[in-house]
Amino acid sequence: MIYPAFIQHEDEGMYCVYFPTLFPEAGWDFPLSQGETKRKAIKNAEKDLAYSLAGILYDNEDLPEPIPIQSNHLSKGIELIDVETSFEPYADEIQEHLKGRHWHISYYIEENDEFIEAIGFKNEQGMWDIFFEDYSEEEEIESFNSSYNKNPEYPDNTLLFTAKLRSKAEEKFNQFVEDVILKRRGYKRKKD
Repeated sequence: MIYPAFIQHEDEGMYCVYFPTLFPEAGWDFPLSQGETKRKAIKNAEKDLAYSLAGILYDNEDLPEPIPIQSNHLSKGIELIDVETSFEPYADEIQEHLKGRHWHISYYIEENDEFIEAIGFKNEQGMWDIFFEDYSEEEEIESFNSSYNKNPEYPDNTLLFTAKLRSKAEEKFNQFVEDVILKRRGYKRKKD
């Protein structure tokens, strides 16, 4: 697999490798990899890219298409490169790394600068179980009935639902917070 990136020698003396089209939200600002030399930074990028792509697949997402970086977005001192990687050299490490992988899903309440959060763990069927623990004892009694399950490993968390994709899990969690939790806590629902 080959993905476009750019490498830049930073003020701190490190070479940093960025993947802005693979990670459009943060790829321009935060490097995926770095190294003391250009060669080491690229070698680290090969490994870090394999880990990132494996994580995308583990999350049930399709691998993104490699999108070229437009040269008009580049400044002086930036060099375009293609980073080639494979899962094979890192397969055992990636497998071990993915064992603890989980999601945090947040709903932000601007009124009082508060986050309501859920956490997702992959189940044996390859889907994501979304658990919720951010509720009071009263809310638990009023909001959760026998259709919600407890996770034996995390007994304080209530299983809300199962989803295949993170985007769907976020959508369902936001709906749950707005329809159940915010109403119980006396917040008015935001108008779209």
